[in-house]
Amino acid sequence: MKGEKLAERMNKHDTDERIAYRITSDVDRVSTRVIRGVEEIVGEDDDRRTWLYNSIDPDALDALFSQKHSGGSREDGKVVFTARGCKIVVHGDGEIHIYAPEAHDSDE
Repeated sequence: MKGEKLAERMNKHDTDERIAYRITSDVDRVSTRVIRGVEEIVGEDDDRRTWLYNSIDPDALDALFSQKHSGGSREDGKVVFTARGCKIVVHGDGEIHIYAPEAHDSDE
C-alpha cells in the first residue's frame, strides 16, 4: 500500500559502512517489495519500476521464491544482488534485507 512504511532499521546487521534494513511487508510479490523498499531507502527514480531490470529479472526473482509445486514454501537459499547502489539479500523464507549505499546517511 502506498504510504505504508516497509523498511525497518536493523542496527545489528550494519556492515561495511552500510545501514541495514529489513522489509517488513509480505503482502506483495518479492520483486515489488524490493522495489518499494529500495525506493523508500534511496528515493524514487524517474525510471520507476524499470531500474530493477538492470540488476535482475523481476519475474525470475518472483519465480525463485514462489511456492513449490507441492504447495509448500521455500525456506533454503538466498539471492544477493545490487541495485541502485544497495546490496539486496532475499532469503528463501521470504525475508528481505537491504543495505543502503555506502554514502547513504541515516535520519536517525
